[in-house]
Amino acid sequence: MRVAFIGLGRRSTGHLRRVHAMEGVEIVGVCDLLSDLAETRAKEFGSRAFTDARTMLAQTDAEAAIVTLPPFAHGDAEDACLEAKVPFLLEKPVHLDISAARRIADRVAAQGLVTSVGYQERYLDIVERLEEAVRGRRVGVVFGHWMGGSPGGWWVRRDRSGGQAVEQTTHVFDLARHLFGPARRVFASGVRGILPPDGGRDIEDASAATIEFANGVVAVITSACYLQVRELVPAGLEVFCQDANIRYVRRRSLTVATASGSETWTVANDSETAMLADFLHAARAGDPKAVRCSYTAGVEAVELSLAVNRALETGAPVSLPL
Repeated sequence: MRVAFIGLGRRSTGHLRRVHAMEGVEIVGVCDLLSDLAETRAKEFGSRAFTDARTMLAQTDAEAAIVTLPPFAHGDAEDACLEAKVPFLLEKPVHLDISAARRIADRVAAQGLVTSVGYQERYLDIVERLEEAVRGRRVGVVFGHWMGGSPGGWWVRRDRSGGQAVEQTTHVFDLARHLFGPARRVFASGVRGILPPDGGRDIEDASAATIEFANGVVAVITSACYLQVRELVPAGLEVFCQDANIRYVRRRSLTVATASGSETWTVANDSETAMLADFLHAARAGDPKAVRCSYTAGVEAVELSLAVNRALETGAPVSLPL
C-alpha cells in the first residue's frame, strides 16, 4: 500500500517508523513546508520529498495519507486529500473552528471517504475492557484528569493550539464522550498566572470542566500544565457506578472493583501501531466504518473541548451542540 505523510514535525516520527516497519506498506512521499526536513525524512525512509501536499498526492498515486500537522494548520491538507479522494488519518484535534470541521465532515460523508483521527487510546486493549465494564451499568459521577507540565512554542498560544483543553485534554474528553454519549451542557473555570507570562502565553495554567451528559452522567475533568512534581498526579478516568468503581490510569492500567473484589489489567499492546494498522486496513478495504474514531467522531470530540473553551472565556454555561 502506498502511503504519504503530510507534516513532519515531532508527532510524525513515531508514525513514520511504525508504518515503515509494516509489511506490504511503502512510504511513497513525505511533505513539509521545510524542504530540508522533507529531504532528511525522505532519505531516512526511502521516499520522495515534497513541500506541497497536492503535488505529492498527484505524483505518488498515494492510496492513503497520514496528516500530522499542528491544530492551527488543519484544513488545507484535508482539502487536498478530499480533492484527490485519498483516505486520511489526521492527528487530533481535527480543527480549531467547529464550523470548518463540520464542513470537512460533510464532504467526507458525501464521498464515503475512509478517515481516522489520532485518538489512540481507543485502541488500547484495556480501553476495550473499560467499555465492557461500563456497558449496562448505572453511572453517576466521573472524574477525569490530564495533569502535567507545559510544552512550549505554539502550544502555549490559544490561537495556535486551542489551549490544553483542546490540544491535550481532548483525549480525556473524547474517551468520556465515547463512553457516555453526547453532552448537553458544560461549565468551566480556569486559572492563569501560575507560570510567568513570556510574551506569548495566553492559555490557562489549569482548568476544571463540569460536563452534563444527555444520559444524566456528570463528569468533572481537570487540566493542568504547570506541575513540576510527577508523584501523586491523577491521570485518566475514575468512573463511579452503582455497583462498581472503575479506575482507568491513562495508558497504563484498568481496575474494576465490585462487592466481590477487584481485578486489574495493564496495557499489553501498542495502541498507536494498532490505530495505524486499523486505518490502513480500512483504507485498503474502502470501509469507513472499520475504524474506531472517524473524522466525524473527531469533530464530536473537539466540539466538547471547544465548548469548554467557550465556557472558560464567558464564565457562563455552554449548551451543546455548539
